[in-house]
Formats: sequence, C-alpha cells, structure tokens
Amino acid sequence: MIASGTHTNAGEPVRIWVDQSGLHAIEASLMNITDEVALLRRPNGSKVKIEVAKLSQADQDYLSSWSDRSGFSENHLRWTPPVLPKFSAQPLVDLPPATNLLDDGDALAPVQGALSLVKTSLPSACLPDPQPFSYDLAFGKQTIGDIEPYDSVSRPLVIATADQTFLAASISSGLNSTQSSTANRIVCYEPATGKASTVYQSKDPVTILDHHQPSGRTLVLYGHRVMGHGGQLAVARGWEDDKLSVKYFRSLPMMATSQTPAATEAKQVHWARWVDDEHVIAAIDSEIAVWNLFSGECAHRICRIHSACEPAISAGRRYIAVPRAGSVELYETQNGMSLGTIPIEPGQRPYVSFSPRGDSLAIATTSRLRVWELSSASVRGEAKSRRSLGKGAPVWIDTDLVLSSTGVLLSIYRGVPIWRYELSGSTVDSYGFSDQRRGVGLVTRRPHGQIAYVEVPHETVRRALPWVNDRLAPNVDAMWDIPGKSVLGEYGWADRDLQFTQFEQASR
Repeated sequence: MIASGTHTNAGEPVRIWVDQSGLHAIEASLMNITDEVALLRRPNGSKVKIEVAKLSQADQDYLSSWSDRSGFSENHLRWTPPVLPKFSAQPLVDLPPATNLLDDGDALAPVQGALSLVKTSLPSACLPDPQPFSYDLAFGKQTIGDIEPYDSVSRPLVIATADQTFLAASISSGLNSTQSSTANRIVCYEPATGKASTVYQSKDPVTILDHHQPSGRTLVLYGHRVMGHGGQLAVARGWEDDKLSVKYFRSLPMMATSQTPAATEAKQVHWARWVDDEHVIAAIDSEIAVWNLFSGECAHRICRIHSACEPAISAGRRYIAVPRAGSVELYETQNGMSLGTIPIEPGQRPYVSFSPRGDSLAIATTSRLRVWELSSASVRGEAKSRRSLGKGAPVWIDTDLVLSSTGVLLSIYRGVPIWRYELSGSTVDSYGFSDQRRGVGLVTRRPHGQIAYVEVPHETVRRALPWVNDRLAPNVDAMWDIPGKSVLGEYGWADRDLQFTQFEQASR
C-alpha cells in the first residue's frame, strides 16, 4: 500500500516507468502520490497521472521505497545518498589476438565494416562495468620543471609495477622550431617516496594516452605535429627500470580512397584508449573504430563523430559513450552495437566520463551535471551551477562528488556545487575511490610545473558541508553560490573567499 499524500521533491530523477503489460513506457520524474495515483512530469513539462496498481512491480517497489521515507530533513536535501551495492569486476575484455605482426611504420588498416543502426530510444539496463584494479597512492606533489603556456600536457596516468605505484605524464613542446633532444619528455612521480624523474626524452612530440595495467603497455602518440595532426600510435614499456622504450609504431590509417603519405599526415587522433592488451579504440578524424595495434587490422567501426566531441570508455572497457550536440550515445566496444541514446538540451554539447564503479555516466554541459545510472537505465541525479562547468570531461571523486573541468565540485545528491578548486592550466584525473586517500592526480603549470596527487575534498570542504546543508532549500537554486574556493599552494590547498561562519575570522 502506497502512503496517500506522499509528496516528493522537484529534484527527483527522470526514469522510465513501465505498465503491467510491459508494452507501454513513459520517461518522467515523480511529483507526488495521492490516493494510489502517481503524478509524473515528462521532460517537456507535461504531467501524467497513472494508477499505481497499473504500474510494473518494479515501479511499485520504487514508489514504496520513496513513501517509506520519513519526509525531508529540515535542511531540505534533495534526497539522502542511498547505500549503493558493491559490484564485482567482470572478466577482462579479450578480443581475438593478432595472427601477424606489422613492421614498424606500417599503417593501420583503413576503417571498414558497416555502422550499427543507432538506437534513438533510451538505453536499457546494462550490467555495471567496474574498474578491475585498485590503486593505493599517497598524497604529495613535486616540481618537474617549468611548463610553458604553449606546451601540451597529458592527463596524469596512474601506473603500478611490482615495486611502486606512481603518476606519469607527458609534456610536449608547442613550438615547431624546438629541435632539442630533450624538448619533449615523459615524467613520473611516486608520492610515497617523493621521487620524480624523467623517464623518456625525445626531439619528437610524444603524448601518453592510456595504460593497460595487466600487460604494462602504455599507449602513446608519437611524432605528431604541434596542432596534433599526423604522428604514429605506439607502445611504451619499461616503467620497472625507470627508462622507457617506445616501439610498435603504427602510422594512422590512410583514407580508403587514397594511398598517399599525405593522406596519413593530415589525419588527427582526437582520443584513444586500450580495449585489451592488443586492441585500441580510437577517434581518428571523424571515425571511431577498434584496431589491433599489432596486426593493424580494423576489428570494427563504432560510429562517426564530430572532432570537438571527446568520447569516454567505462572502467572495465565494455562501453563507450559518444557525446553529440543534444545527446549521448552508448555503444558496446566489443562489437560496436548501439545500446541507445540519452537526450539532453537541444544544441548543447556534453562532456562525459564513466564512474570507476562502472555503474554511472556523468554528463556535463556548461551549467548542468547529470548522472545516468546504467543498471537502472535512469537519471540518478543532477546538479546545476551558476558558474561555468567548462569544456572538458568531469572527474569522479566518489559516488556523490564530481569535479568539473573548471574545478567546480558538485554534489549529485544535494543538486548544487559545494566548492571550487582553482585548476586553471591543469590537467586532472582520478583513479577510483579510496576511503583513506580520496583525491585527484594533476599536472599544473603554475607557479612552476608540478605533478601531484592531492586530497579532494579536503578538510575545509568537509567542515563546510553542515553549513551547506543548513542553507540548502528547494527555492534557493537560482541564488545559490559556492561557499569557498581553494588554490594549490606550497603546503597544500590554500583556502580563499570563505563564506561560512566558522572560517570567516580565520580567513581575514
């Protein structure tokens, strides 16, 4: 029996409601329940009334769980964080191995194969695809030499060997005239010991793209031009000896209608990740496809893509999210099959990232963050921001907190930003959740080039949360502002512009 007169909050997630027959469905959020009738709101604002008894058992159970709540707390939180289930990692993705080996410098095969018919309907429920490995990083930071404003800096990768766990990043010169043998470099930093070193130097640009932990292979783009065109995909190894070697150079695939070197030099790798220990998925020009990096064979196409859109791959490498203007498409990496389309505001270009838990996809525009839950095939929550969330992939901190590319820290359950970290000129990534040391890796240019693993959220933010909860109300969204910001200083985060009482005196 559903409690009559149960009122829900405007922050309820949008989800798919199905009737008893299973033949009819509606995308909507719950407004309230009165006399065994649920009032739902469609994304376009229209309202629909449905008798609870005519809904599927899963939807009735969902309504019962909300009715059992003791109402909203006095701080008017949107809803309290649920206890999310733990997921076991699925077996590693393993596509057919290479039967032949290309010579260094040979080109990957042209893109081939038919495109999957794109499903315009919402994705169905998908099995979670969690991160199969956990990492234990200490907090710390180290100077790695000046990084010029025109240099290209990769996102920091976490790499674990038998003896150490460290961060690695590449810095490539942004000047065509720079021909020094040390102009481009790969650096690594082990926070536990404070050791930082340069493990690779080259006169040619080199960018590290991804690391495959089981095989120890790091995917790099080598010899590309300043603006990113051309170059070769290759494999770097040797982290155990602190001295990398790069081999298995593969030129970019030529156009199917042209076999001239110029056709390869004009191409551009926008994004690339490992699928297994041999296969890579890459966005090259306007195509996303899967190649065997060793044989050069194109396994299958995924889709076409606009160069300004950066895809994301799930932690276990089973799903790929492809952002487009007004939507996000989901595909299976193993076969390129379309799983469905998640709509957003028309014309908006989103930025996406999968949770390390493998159950959620963060979808960010310049002013809003949504979280799509794979296992329930519904929007789990959203947060809006008056400050720009930037043009870059959001970074997961934990199941509640997500960091935007501009450093805005958003709480999914509260529905608002709760802090801002100054990240101008930095590249940032996170590596899974740890109750002991939760943070982000970053490479920053100011005041000197530094690589670091730093705590997020740090102590000041944790102490600010009761202030946030006390002032959070359903009608405050339009006026809501962030209670403080932090800048990375010599001794860690330095706090600025604090608004909450217990820190006002200390900040003067």
